Parts: sequence; C-alpha cells; structure tokens
Amino acid sequence: MKRAFMFLAILLLALGLAACGGGEEGTTTGAEGTATPAGKTVKITFWHAMGAANQETLKRLTDQFNASQTEVQVELQFQGTYEDNLNKLVASRASGDVPAIIQLHDVTTQFLVDSGMLTPVQEFIDRENYDLSDFQPRVIEYYTVDGKLWGMPFNVSNPILYYNKVHFREVGLDPDKPPRTLEELTQYCQKLTIRNETGGIERHCIALEVSPWYIEQLLAVSGDLYVNNGNGRDARATEAAFNGPRGKEIFQWWHDLMDSVDAQNMGRNPGGDLHFLAIGVGQATMTIGTSAALRTIVDVLEAPGSIQLADVELGTGPLPGFADAKGGSLVGGAALWILNQRPKEEQEAAWKYIKYLVDPQQQAEWYSGSGYFPIRLSAYDLPAAKEVEAKYPHFRVAVDQFLRAPSTRATQGALVGPFVRVREIVQKAVEQTILTGKDPGQALDEAAAQATQEIQDYNRRIGR
Repeated sequence: MKRAFMFLAILLLALGLAACGGGEEGTTTGAEGTATPAGKTVKITFWHAMGAANQETLKRLTDQFNASQTEVQVELQFQGTYEDNLNKLVASRASGDVPAIIQLHDVTTQFLVDSGMLTPVQEFIDRENYDLSDFQPRVIEYYTVDGKLWGMPFNVSNPILYYNKVHFREVGLDPDKPPRTLEELTQYCQKLTIRNETGGIERHCIALEVSPWYIEQLLAVSGDLYVNNGNGRDARATEAAFNGPRGKEIFQWWHDLMDSVDAQNMGRNPGGDLHFLAIGVGQATMTIGTSAALRTIVDVLEAPGSIQLADVELGTGPLPGFADAKGGSLVGGAALWILNQRPKEEQEAAWKYIKYLVDPQQQAEWYSGSGYFPIRLSAYDLPAAKEVEAKYPHFRVAVDQFLRAPSTRATQGALVGPFVRVREIVQKAVEQTILTGKDPGQALDEAAAQATQEIQDYNRRIGR
C-alpha cells in the first residue's frame, strides 16, 4: 500500500474519524410482548457516533434491515463523538426526547447502569432464551454487571501500532517486525528519529496523542487493575489503583520518550487524525491508533486519484507492552443500549433491530466495512470476513491480539461511575508530565487521589 497518508489524514479529518475511545436509581420498563402491534410499522431513532467508512457501513446495514421487513423502520441520527452522544442524552433526559437506541462507549457502562434509563437487554434474552454461545465471551463479560447484560456489544476495537515500512527499511530495521515491547519501541526510536546537522528533529520516531486510553490498555496488557475491588467487578469501585508500580512505569516511559524528543506530541487530538497526519507529512514513522480506522484507511489509500505525496507503505502490529506482561488488551468500542423512556413497542422494535445487527452475517459485513471486529465467533468463517482478511492482513492484527488475551479482572475492564471524569483527570496528569516537566510519579499519585475523590463523591450521590 504505497499512497499518501497526507491525503488520508486530510480526508479522515473531513469525514470525522474521531467518532470511531451518575444519576438517580430508577425503575425500568420491562421487556414483554411482541415487537409491534399487528399491521403497524414502528419507527424508532438510533443515536450513533460512527463517522467515515464506519458510518457508511452502518447506513448500509440499516437500509438492508429496513428493506427486509415492515414491522420496524430505523432512522439513524449521527450525534458526533461518544461524549457528544452522552451529553445530549443527559440533557434530553428530563424532556423524554430520547431515542429508542443509543450507541455509547465502553467506559459509560457503570454510569448507564446507575442512571435508571435502561431496559437491560438481559430481559429480552431471558424472555426468548436468546442464545449467546456464539458471542465472544469477553465482550459479553464486559457489559455484564450484577449478572445482567445491560447493553448489547456491537463495535469492538483495539489499539494497534501503525507504521511506515519504508522508514524501517531506510534505517536497517525489518519492516515485518514492528516493536513488540515498550523497551523495543524505545530502541527502535534511537534508529528511526532523524536529526539534522544542528540537532533539530527532521522526523520523529512516533506520534502520540495525549490519550488516557493508552494507560488503561497498557495496564490491562500488564495484568494490572485500574481501580480497586477487582476493577469494580467484585464490588463497587471506591478507589483508583492505576498509580501502582506498573502505572508509574508507564508514565515514566511516556515522559522519557517525549523528553527525548523522539516522540511527537499530538495533544488531545479531538479529530482523531493528527497522529495519522504526522506520518503522512513525514514527521513521524509510527503511531498508536484504533483498529476501527482500518477500513477508512484502506479505502482512502485505494481511492482513484489519490495524490501520492509521500512514500508510505502501511505496516501494522500489536500494541507494544512490557516484556513481562501477563494480561491482554481491553474491550474497546461501544455497545447498543435500549432506553426505557420510550414506549414498550419501541423497545421491542429496538431489540429486533439489534438482533439483526449482531447476526453473524451482519457482523462479518460490519468487520469488512469498518475494522471493528466481529463479536460473533462464527462470523469469521463467512465470506465477507474471509475476503477482507485475505486482502488486508492488517485486519487480523487486532483480532489476534484480542483473542490471545486471557479473561481476568484486569482484561475485563474497569467499572467506574464517573469514568469520563476520571479520564479527564488522567489526561491532565499526562499533560503535566510532558508539557511542564512534572515528576511522572507525583503527577500520577495526584491524579489517583483526585480520581478516588470523584469516585467516592459519585457513589455518595447515588447512595452507594
């Protein structure tokens, strides 16, 4: 794949790749009855957060569903990022002007369970003995709280390493052997970083976002917890645990890489594309990004008339971790949640649509058309999945990384009510270490103390 990542990144910006990272307890409306009254078409809305190729694929699947039957018609409404989606939901709660289905990311799970806004999909599953045996066990585990599956997992991703094979060859590195550990990545940087005669940087080895997602994933890969009480799964989380020895190693590694100027700081990167742009303009060789970008990337690379501005050959590899890592990557992405403020017939219609989207055939098409990997095991044997893997081996990188991970409290992911706020705290701590030179260990300890206070305040607000 030799095309211009410059062109790729600009198009990603235009298409909005970033959309592809407590309330009071209440009562729920039960899942009962049939999908629709006889002879009536139930219209429902679905607030989603998919951009670029992922949005196009979701629209195609939804159009297929709408055309396949007359009971349910789904209207897609793009709301921006997951955070935009969540903020609009919270703002609309009082008026009841909410959709039947909303797509929200993994870290909102505990908040949504606490909110009282959901009808758990477990109610529909139990009522009709819906079979979950073909689903990826870890994605079901992630969204299961207190023995109930609350949201139906839909789009699952992992962070992977993207790199330019051309640069690897230029400095004598094997283009088919990306760094597998953080130590190796640092060693690669010593070769890949290019300086001019005066010591100025001409090309960084890697472009990194200021993303709290990195520390969450690297802790899980190491087998370490993010919060106490088994990541909030043995009992409700009450304290942050991410500032242990491994967390401080991660922060120190990040600080040292930035301090050496081998890494290029891409900031918070709200558009989700600046790290790709850095590769496109030749400013960096590697980056870490979501596997959900893959379909958009390969589509743009192969688009007729793409301008060849840089000599780039795409390489991908697993997320580098520590050499003694005993864990694995987290469940990334989002689930589909049914809101109980809508009439019962709309909730039934939502369940019918969700079942369609998670059917193996649709999951194989979703994989091929996005880069999010299937949550159904049998989907990998279907033509759409086999064809995309044969044509683009990059698609299999995140899948294999995910399937290798053991099921532990660390890899099941943390349940934290104010997770979005905790992420903001961690993000500020990263900025302090790489922008102001604050001691990484101190910054992380202070972040953990703030996060613990947020968690405890949240628990008190909801009476837990």
